[in-house]
Amino acid sequence: MLNIDLGAILRTTVSGGYGDLVTRHTGRAVRGGIEEMLHRQDDSQVAVIDFGAVRCLDISCADEIVGRLLRDHGEGHHFVLRGVTDAHCEAISLVLERHGMAVVAQSRDGSLEVLGPLDETARRAFGAVLQSEAVCEADGANRLAVSAKAARPLLDELTAQRPTTQETVRQQAVSA
Repeated sequence: MLNIDLGAILRTTVSGGYGDLVTRHTGRAVRGGIEEMLHRQDDSQVAVIDFGAVRCLDISCADEIVGRLLRDHGEGHHFVLRGVTDAHCEAISLVLERHGMAVVAQSRDGSLEVLGPLDETARRAFGAVLQSEAVCEADGANRLAVSAKAARPLLDELTAQRPTTQETVRQQAVSA
C-alpha cells in the first residue's frame, strides 16, 4: 500500500508550514508530486491519500488532486482518502459529482463512506460490501431488500465508478 501524505507533498512542492490546498496552481503542483510517487510504484498498488495535515481544500484543488487523479490513474490504482473533514468532503463531492466518479473516504474519526454520485440504494450496497467477504447478486439482493435483477445494476454501478474494492477498504482501515 502506498501512503501519500499531502502535508509532506505540499511542503516540498509549494512552501513550508502551509496547510491549505487552495488555487488550481497549488493543486497541480501537489498532483504532480503524487503522480511522481505513483509512477515509482506498482500499478496495482492501493494509494491512500492522507488529508490529515490539510486545513482547507477548495474546489479547484479538489478537482486537480482528486478529480484528475481518479480520471487519469483510476484504471491502474485504487484510491482511498484518509483523514478527511466534512469541509474536505464537501469540495471533493462536488468534483466527483461533476466527473461521475466515486471514492472511499475515511474521516478523522475512522468512519468510512463513499463520496460521489451514488443513490441511496447504491450506498447501502457499498455498506453491504464493507461488511462481507464477498457480495454476489443473490446475497446483495437479500441484504438490500431488492430483487436479484435489481441487485446486479447496483453492484455494476459500484464497479463502474470504482470507489474501491471491499478488500482495499479493509486493508486501508486496518493500516489506519
